[in-house]
Amino acid sequence: MKFINRCVVSLKPAQPFIDWVKSLGADLPEDWSLEGGAYLLDEQDTEEALNIIIDQNACDMMENELSAWEEDPARWPRERNATQLRSWFQLHVAVAGFDLGKDDLMRADLADLEVM
Repeated sequence: MKFINRCVVSLKPAQPFIDWVKSLGADLPEDWSLEGGAYLLDEQDTEEALNIIIDQNACDMMENELSAWEEDPARWPRERNATQLRSWFQLHVAVAGFDLGKDDLMRADLADLEVM
């Protein structure tokens, strides 16, 4: 087991996000609890600092979640800020991350990956 010097923010879709996905006419998952991403952010010393860094990255997190369902940003909600993120997703924060994988971690820009 390896310690990762990051906090982990997990996003779980809340009703406004689910309603937006439904409005797209997309195939809906049977279990929404399996949806949503996990984001690694720099470690923070205080809860206030943690909330600030979440707020600073809110637009990127939200846009990543939206793009998983709709590639056209014109169909995304106009507001993509910390308030919207906290309204559209349930956030769970773990202040420590641990890697239980056997393979080395891969780091790559999403734009460089063919699967995205």
